[in-house]
Amino acid sequence: MPRYEVTVQGRGIALPLAGDVAIGFLRLVQLRARDPVEAETRAVELVRCDWAASAEAVRNLGAAPCLTISRIGLLRWWHRLLGAPRGYIFFSEDGVQVPSGDSRRPRTARAH
Repeated sequence: MPRYEVTVQGRGIALPLAGDVAIGFLRLVQLRARDPVEAETRAVELVRCDWAASAEAVRNLGAAPCLTISRIGLLRWWHRLLGAPRGYIFFSEDGVQVPSGDSRRPRTARAH
């Protein structure tokens, strides 16, 4: 079964972080699925469940995130060895990443 990497974007939140307010996030999900449609559906459901159980959801002053797919691709065998990225990449109204204090996240990112 093919392995996909899906970038799920969430918008509509209002999460205070590092003196700014995040209005959205990106989340990378790696999973096995029969086809891209199944991968997208499962990725959105995974992020929805993960968000609902997260500390970020408790601190969210906005609505539950509206989830969409911003990118999907097949993973090559060498990407599988690196493991799946974890966590959220939060961004503000202007599309710039909002620091969350998690050193595993990249320092520069823009929402698409």
